[in-house]
Amino acid sequence: MNYFIKPLLFLVLVFILGCEQKEYVKDFKVEGIAVGDSLLTYFSEEDILETQRKTDIMGNPIDLEGRVYIDSVFDKYQFETYQSLQMYYRLDDEKYIIHGVGGGIFYDYDADKCNNKYFEVKKILEEQYTTPEITEYKDEKDQREGMGDTTTNETSYDFEDGSLIRIECNDFDNELLEIADYFMLTIFSKEANSYFNLLNGLLENSE
Repeated sequence: MNYFIKPLLFLVLVFILGCEQKEYVKDFKVEGIAVGDSLLTYFSEEDILETQRKTDIMGNPIDLEGRVYIDSVFDKYQFETYQSLQMYYRLDDEKYIIHGVGGGIFYDYDADKCNNKYFEVKKILEEQYTTPEITEYKDEKDQREGMGDTTTNETSYDFEDGSLIRIECNDFDNELLEIADYFMLTIFSKEANSYFNLLNGLLENSE
């Protein structure tokens, strides 16, 4: 009997340690909301559909044909920390399970406050998570034409299961662009992260 007990105890120990080391984006909440929750827990279906994004950043209508995910932007609510929340869910999902959470704070033309928030959240994430692969860009200059001296601080946390957390502070060339500096936190499930990576790759290849 002893021949079986030791291997069994070893396997149980490995299983327990493996479970303890697993870390998930769903454990990080934004305004009490996490990836994997139903959006209907926090907002009515009427609100979700009313705030569903209809145009892209250039103001062009979004073509829903063939699209898997869509997002609703909640910027007329009084949240504790964020001025705006952006929630991603599948178009065909009647339960509105959340696959992406975004939180934004605008700082007018005050990059110092924006970066203070960035480093504050960065510290919280690095205290909570130890296993994600971290990619960081410091004072990265925006190479797009017409962006002037715009720079970004950005850190991405890539989890073992394929999910993602990204934080960024965008310090715009305010005199040139007259765009407010803003902090953004984005969380994507494995499925949404894979989808948007594929979509971005297709867009880049088509240019």
